[in-house]
Order: sequence, then structure tokens, then C-alpha cells
Amino acid sequence: MRRTISLLAGLAILISILGFVSGALYTQYIFQEAFYTTWIRLAKPELEWQKNKFPSLKPAFDIAEKLLSAPDPRDEFRSKPGISSPASPSDWRATIVGPQVTDNTTEPEEIVVDSADTLIGTIRNAQPGDVITISPGEYTFTGKSIVVRANGLDTAPIKVGAKQFGTVTLRFDLQEGFHVSGANWIFENLIINGVCRRDNRCEHAFHVVGGAHMTVIRNNWVSNFNAALKVNGARGQFPDGGRVSHNVFVNDRPRQTTNPVTPLDFVGVSNWVAEANFIADFAKALGDRVSYGAFFKGGGEDNIFERNVVRCEWRQRGGTRVGFSFGGGGTNAGACRDGKCRQEHIRGIMRNNIIMNCPNDVGVYLNKSADTLIHNNLLIDTRGIDIRYPESTATILGNVIDGRILARADSHFTARGNITSKLKAAINGLVSSDLFADPETGNLTITDEA
Repeated sequence: MRRTISLLAGLAILISILGFVSGALYTQYIFQEAFYTTWIRLAKPELEWQKNKFPSLKPAFDIAEKLLSAPDPRDEFRSKPGISSPASPSDWRATIVGPQVTDNTTEPEEIVVDSADTLIGTIRNAQPGDVITISPGEYTFTGKSIVVRANGLDTAPIKVGAKQFGTVTLRFDLQEGFHVSGANWIFENLIINGVCRRDNRCEHAFHVVGGAHMTVIRNNWVSNFNAALKVNGARGQFPDGGRVSHNVFVNDRPRQTTNPVTPLDFVGVSNWVAEANFIADFAKALGDRVSYGAFFKGGGEDNIFERNVVRCEWRQRGGTRVGFSFGGGGTNAGACRDGKCRQEHIRGIMRNNIIMNCPNDVGVYLNKSADTLIHNNLLIDTRGIDIRYPESTATILGNVIDGRILARADSHFTARGNITSKLKAAINGLVSSDLFADPETGNLTITDEA
């Protein structure tokens, strides 16, 4: 009898241990963090409720709270030591993404400007085919935004910029820098710095709205804005068909604001391409502390992310940072292309991107995003891919994925040819560490040829 009781007790203990381990691994697979961190976070609201319900037991609950306290990496905003990556335009040497140093020859319609006021006036009076060249130097802008209303033509766009990247710096003490409502404009070769005393003020370096279709923003270094590029509709028009390529979008520190922080913020537009950009350090330090590297949302269609590099945590860590998204956090119906937003995006493509150093959230997030194609991307040191709501469908092909692919709230996906591991996702391991020399710092020398 005693032997039987001992066997049953041992079996119960074994089952308890297996149940605990299984629960811990499942928690880590789903949430992509240490299981005790998740459990503690989920237990805290219940503990607070119990403490309010039984005030006489408050001292015991206080002790329990202290025992359950654990630092959350999302709460710690601090610099990352030992970063040797370039921190300024003069140090930039990348040849695949970001600005490239090129010499532009003098064009026949060139208009040279050498002051902030002259630039504002020249832009106001621009004609199709004008090339507005800013003389080398540093220019400061205060007051209202720089209004860009004139229309270029498909065959004769209007250009604004420097002859060579690195020679012209624009300092914006403006809520919005270039407010673009005219069509067919090109902005290139500029260094644009937000210099507002309060982060709530420096919202956008570029705000592209309404009829500003075919806008091109290329070969620029843009720093210290909440949403450096904001693109959205106005008065029933949407600025479709634009391109943002070979730019750097960074912030020198976490943004002290409750406003949305998303370097590339597209709402309701279609047929845009975001390519060969470097996007990093877009932390939001106040409010919900959730930020995105870039998203398309608001009911747009056929937008593309390709050949970009996103480093959620480059020179700073902390906060909840998502790499790329179709759908973002959702859109108010009034801002949506169809006025309803039954679907936040349709037929989006993410291809050939590197999304890395996003340890506190996923590299890719789909929210009510239909017919999405995600292929040939590297997701390094991220929590993987989240797909959410029945409207979301995705085909996921040929990616390297640290983390897991998770379908939530009745979403659907098809996955083939991806390099991923459910086991490594469950133990918070990284698939990429077996494939590349030092992926977390960006050394992608292949160590596993197979």
C-alpha cells in the first residue's frame, strides 16, 4: 500500500513537472520572452484586484508584489554600449541602403538658392521642370511649415535638393517641414534635422497629403522627428504612387512624446514603394511606448517594402518597437480610404528586407491585412511574425525568422521554405546565430552554406 502511494506521489510530481515545463515552453513560444516575465506580468492585475478586494490582507499582498517584481526590458531606455556604427551623415559608407554620394551635373532649368527665405519663395513660385538647387551650407527654419502647393508634371517634375549629399543641412524648428500637396515633386540629397525644444513639436520632416501623387523622397538623412514622413489623404484625395528610397531615418534619443512614433507613416495610400532605406532608433518613451519602423494602413493597396534595413534597437534600447507592419495599430474610419477600414491593407509586399534587433516585439505585424506576400526577408533577433484578425491572410516564403509565426484571432497564412525552428522559438534561441557569423551586430557572413 505504501509503495503504491509512493509511486502515485512520484507520478503526480512527474506530471506536475512536465506540466510546468510544457506550460513554460508554450508561454515562451507564444510571447517570445522568459516565461516568468510573462507570468508575473499577467499575475499583477489579478494581485492588484485581490488587494483592493481584501484590504486587511494588504501587507501580505505587498510582500507578494515585491516577490513578483521583475525588471521589464521595455521599461528601460538606455544607450547600447560599444556601438561603432555611423551616427552621422559624414560617417555613412553603406553602398546598398541609405544615401549615396553622387555628383549631379548642372541642369538647364537650375535655380540656385542660398537662404531659407529664398528657398521658401522659390518653392512657392515653382513651375514644372524647375530644379531648385540649395547652395552648400546650413539653413534654419522656424514658424510655419514650408508650403509646397505647385504641381509638376509626370514628364517634368519639380526637384528640390543639393547637388551632392552631405553639403546641405536643413534645421527644422517646425511642427511640419515640407507640407506637400502638389504633385510630382522630388526631394533629394538633404540632411534634415529636427531641432525643436519639445519632441511634441517636431512631428514631420515631410507631410505629403491630398493630391501630391508621385512624390519622390530619395538620398536624404532625416533625424529627430516623430513621424519623419507622414503620407495621408485630404479632402477625398490620396497622394498615390510615391517612392521613398535610399534614405536614413533615425533619432538621437527616445522621443519624449505620447504622439505616434513611426518614421514612415502611410495612411490610406496606394502604390507606394519604400526601398533601400535604413530605419533605426524610433523609440517612444511616453504613453503606451509602442512604436513602429514603418507601416501602411488605412485601406490602401499594393504598397511595397523592399531592400530596407530596420534596426529597432541600434544605439538605444527600451520600449516596444515593431519593425514593419501592414495595418499598424488600426485607423479611425474617417481617415480610411473607403471611410470604413474593413481591411487596413490589401496586397502588400515585403521582400528582401533585413529587420533586426527588435527583442521586445515582432519584426512583422499584420493587422486586418489581406493577400500579403512576405518573402526573402531576414528577421534577426525579433519575436517573429504576428498575423491578426480574420481579414488578415498571408503567404510567407523563403524567410529566415528568429521567433515564430503566430496566427491570432482567426487569421490565416501559408508558409513554405522558411528557415525557422519551433524548438528554438520555445527556448528563446535564435535560428540566425547558426547561419551567420554575428547577426545581432549585423555581420551576416554565412557560416552554414547549406
